[in-house]
Amino acid sequence: MKNMNKLSLRIATIEDKSLLFEWRNITELVQLSYLKKNVTIEEHDIWFNEKLSNPDSEIVIVELNNLPIGLIRMDFKIESCAISIYLIPGNHGKGYGFKALSLVLNNYNNLSDKYSAKVQTGNIPSQKLFLKLGFIESYRDDEFIKYIK
Repeated sequence: MKNMNKLSLRIATIEDKSLLFEWRNITELVQLSYLKKNVTIEEHDIWFNEKLSNPDSEIVIVELNNLPIGLIRMDFKIESCAISIYLIPGNHGKGYGFKALSLVLNNYNNLSDKYSAKVQTGNIPSQKLFLKLGFIESYRDDEFIKYIK
């Protein structure tokens, strides 16, 4: 039987603010976050509004069968585009991250020719994802690995 799952991407809107706040404080995602702590609604509102209004930032919502399952954030800088990605629990290990990030890299390749990602040393699935997408390790310390492409 053919797999009927349809993966799609869309740009985040103001209507996504509360959903992303909810996701940001999911325990598994907090543990993989840069700060490794929950955020308050006030902190999230400031961050979200800044990202949404910044022309050098893009938040892309990953949807499966028209239901949001994760996000990819891009911060375009002079030297490269910093990428972060997460899928909500229950959507890992199914190829969705690879497919979604591949689509983003193909659709945004005219905006940057260099990409970077900072991944926790304990986040093996993300490490494998970036390596599979052709990123190479450029730096490592006890907490993080930086990948570039």
